[in-house]
Amino acid sequence: MRQILPGIRRIQVVDCNLLPPNVALKSEANLPISILADTVEISFIGNPQCERNSENDNNSTSEKTTLEFLTVEEFPFYKGNFAFIITCVSRESYLIGAREAPFPIVNVKQKTGTPSGDSAGYEVEVSFIAIKSLIPLSL
Repeated sequence: MRQILPGIRRIQVVDCNLLPPNVALKSEANLPISILADTVEISFIGNPQCERNSENDNNSTSEKTTLEFLTVEEFPFYKGNFAFIITCVSRESYLIGAREAPFPIVNVKQKTGTPSGDSAGYEVEVSFIAIKSLIPLSL
């Protein structure tokens, strides 16, 4: 019996320029993808969520992946194009992003919370649409 545990245990950020070329197409061809670039780990609060939706449109498939998490770190997402690597509790890692356009769209909201105990920090939402948007990584 194999058990798959839900949840994200690690989120890392990497500059899109440092990724290998054509990762989505390579993944579609079942070629192994590895990231050998330096990454920056982002600490998070609570339970991050990642969701992938596939659509069939005009005989082609398009995927949209959305990653949402809350962090206390102010990361300069506006200074370039960044891809995200998530590692699940089951030790599987996935890449959200590519070296080529379109790049992931990162929206950051600063939340102050309420005195009654709501979390304060930065709410980050990452959206990425591509032929393959949640790319399995081989480590």
